Amino acid sequence: MPNLRKFVLGAPLLALLGAAAAARPVPPFPTPPVLPVPPHSGYVAVDGIRLWYGELGSGPPVVLIEGGLDTSDDWGYLAPFLAAHGYRAVVFDSRCQGRSTCDGTRITYRLMARDTEGLMRALHIPRAAIIGYSDGGIIGLEMAIHDPRRVVSVFAYGANATPNAIEAHESAAERRVDALSGAWSRQEYERLSPTPGAYAQVQRRISSLWATQPHLTAAELGRIRAPVWIADGDRDMIKRSDTDFMARAIPLGSELILPFASHYALWEYPGLFDRAVLQFLASTDPRAHR
Repeated sequence: MPNLRKFVLGAPLLALLGAAAAARPVPPFPTPPVLPVPPHSGYVAVDGIRLWYGELGSGPPVVLIEGGLDTSDDWGYLAPFLAAHGYRAVVFDSRCQGRSTCDGTRITYRLMARDTEGLMRALHIPRAAIIGYSDGGIIGLEMAIHDPRRVVSVFAYGANATPNAIEAHESAAERRVDALSGAWSRQEYERLSPTPGAYAQVQRRISSLWATQPHLTAAELGRIRAPVWIADGDRDMIKRSDTDFMARAIPLGSELILPFASHYALWEYPGLFDRAVLQFLASTDPRAHR
């Protein structure tokens, strides 16, 4: 098994750490900003449903996959940042979430990986760097395992390999954050969904997914040939042993732990998170794969 590679932050990121510590957010749940209106957006038909997507910028494609029960607003900071730095940022709402439609098919990470692959085909994107948050990170890893031709690289923040990787005991403060996060998810669903009254049903289906999946084995992760950063916050709900396991098992895997950060680092410290992603993209050079 390869040695675990701890990624060392470059000087521009290190310069942000002092500011990050000084700017520790006051709210217990850092609500993400609304995604800027994409210049190009629409729907594509994939496997019996309609996925909403938006595109910002031009250049090498970067597909951003949201977290579970979330919407493309997850990328309200990162998508315009990438567009401003010469990338084509492609966001979309996963099946049954946000503006996208739903059917009765059992939701699995593999199914959502196929949805992503279908979206890429429809948008004529043969290969792309994948940036995934939480469930989106798991989906990116599924793609790298099962459809590697479409994956240039994967940046997976807050992903887990098994359901047991989630810390079992939460403090009262963490439970309050969970409640606020859930309230935001419901609000976003009711604001954007074509079926705004179905949130409770979708929540049950996604909660069932979280309770039973994923089950990423060392053998599966070992088949990944793309460069992968397994990233997490040092105060995340994901057990560090699980983060270490994934980074070790992937042949070109590295591990990045963001200081002061929880599961919501992309909104807590967007300057730090966005620069980390930019450094990741530069190190894996998606411009060579246009």
